[in-house]
Amino acid sequence: MIGYIKLKTDNKELYKSDYLEKLKNKNTIFSKLKYNVFYFFYKFIVFIKYLGNIITIKKLYYSYVFIFPFNNKKASKYRIKKAMKKLQKLIKKYKVTSLIFSNELKKINNIKKYNINFENKNTLMPYLIKEILIYILTIQQTKTELENLYICIKEINQINIENIYYLSKYFKTINIVTPNIKKFQILVSKLEENSILVTLSNNKEKSLKKSNIIVNFDFTTEELGKYIIYRNAIIISLNENETYKNLGFEGVEIKNVQIDISNELKSTFKENFLLENYSLCDLYKCILNENEGFQKTKLKMEENKILVTKLYGKNGEISCNEFLKLAI
Repeated sequence: MIGYIKLKTDNKELYKSDYLEKLKNKNTIFSKLKYNVFYFFYKFIVFIKYLGNIITIKKLYYSYVFIFPFNNKKASKYRIKKAMKKLQKLIKKYKVTSLIFSNELKKINNIKKYNINFENKNTLMPYLIKEILIYILTIQQTKTELENLYICIKEINQINIENIYYLSKYFKTINIVTPNIKKFQILVSKLEENSILVTLSNNKEKSLKKSNIIVNFDFTTEELGKYIIYRNAIIISLNENETYKNLGFEGVEIKNVQIDISNELKSTFKENFLLENYSLCDLYKCILNENEGFQKTKLKMEENKILVTKLYGKNGEISCNEFLKLAI
């Protein structure tokens, strides 16, 4: 469960109802009277929340938004300290496992000293492998069906299996590199039954030596470093904390992504005062429900018009020229 943590942008955020807006839209004498009465009542609620440092909690898709009852101008050390203590209790109550802090809160000094779990899993990356590679290969003026895909993977789980099946439809060959050969033999047999060219190996000197495109599902930095990798390879790391370290490596390692989404979704995030304080990539995570399965999630992403717009490595944005150089 993801929790979005932010400062108040507008008083309306602290209401748990859109009743005022409904009254405003009716535009009758009676509705105007009711509007004025409830307006002052809601203002009183906002004042009480500010006085008691009460955090407003709103559900958004499969996540929670925790709103502090003050804005940036009134975010004193005292108020931040009290709010963070209350937040610690709330994230346990609502079983929040991953927190995304607003840009405003990230700028506040010593925010990390409050022992809040700042884990922010890169949950989108496994669902965007094909889109990332299409983005790169379009720059390089080639197509997925002409490319051999290399996959570094140790563990079998449902999303990994579905992901490999999905990717196998788009690439010339699938090459699975794993220390757990026996675990993947059934998967390889099923792929071969569907006339998909696939190899399964764990030769540290040869398996990745000619690998133009590698997807690292779950190898650690140390595990990946044991293999000889083509010096101009493109590596997509699904875990941004892991990296490939080799002095002779001149390729690129993709660790994060920027996306665009449908205007309809943008409007929803804007109405909740989230659009200006979070990246679209972080915001879209609240749409995901891993229990729905890989295929349903991919269909939802198509409906939401997910488009990769930028890619990032450990040193920031990777330019188009870098991808063009690797194509030479």
